[in-house]
Amino acid sequence: MANAALVIDNQADGATVGASSQVLVMPASNLLTPHPSERWRSLNSAAYFVLDKGAVISADTVGVFGLTCGTNATIRLRLNSIDVTGAAGDILDTGTLSSGDPSFDVEYGSLVHRPPAPDAWRYCRVDIDDPDADFVEAGCIVDGLSESFAYNFAPGSSVQHIDRSRVAPTSSGMTLIWDDNYFRRVDLNFQWVNEAQRYGLVERMDRVCGRRRNVLLMTDTESTNLPRASIYGLVTDITPVTFGAIFDLFGKQLRIDERI
Repeated sequence: MANAALVIDNQADGATVGASSQVLVMPASNLLTPHPSERWRSLNSAAYFVLDKGAVISADTVGVFGLTCGTNATIRLRLNSIDVTGAAGDILDTGTLSSGDPSFDVEYGSLVHRPPAPDAWRYCRVDIDDPDADFVEAGCIVDGLSESFAYNFAPGSSVQHIDRSRVAPTSSGMTLIWDDNYFRRVDLNFQWVNEAQRYGLVERMDRVCGRRRNVLLMTDTESTNLPRASIYGLVTDITPVTFGAIFDLFGKQLRIDERI
């Protein structure tokens, strides 16, 4: 198991995006919003979008969240330095990926891919094909450089599913249920954080992102199911940084709710 990692600077912020087709009320620009449920929708079952970051910038992680694909859907990621169509894939071309690939899982509605090593690209193209549907949808995109924690989170850290459905018992003994959506919540205890990351990664996350800006957490960057091991959402509590018993080591509790 690899150490947890964070992407706190999304290079898609301030970028532009275009798609092969779009429904008027669900345009490609929805991919740049922070809500995965605020989706882009195509006009047919096979479509693509291209993100233009405006410059060639180093990164090592691409995530697409809010996918509504069926079990037979496929996806393809291409990263490009100069091709505005994104088709060249001169930096990376994953080829066609099916659900069950370590980077793509329709059950979690996301693609999370990490190239073999950090590289620099400007254009990011994602092709989605869902033969059992009339259209494809995607919610938001993350493109950025991750940083792994030097020391991993401690045993006793947790992840859970939060079901927002309302459950109410009646006087007759029946139980009434109003279905609602759900999300994941993670609570990680980093008992050891070195000085560089305390004043770098952690300080920047608390100061710049706070409780108002999404971050991408990967609990295991070498997971065989990276979408399952990743949570894109908001830090729910800006917890204090604690001073450790050992000189130049600190502690940090990290609590994130998945954005829906």
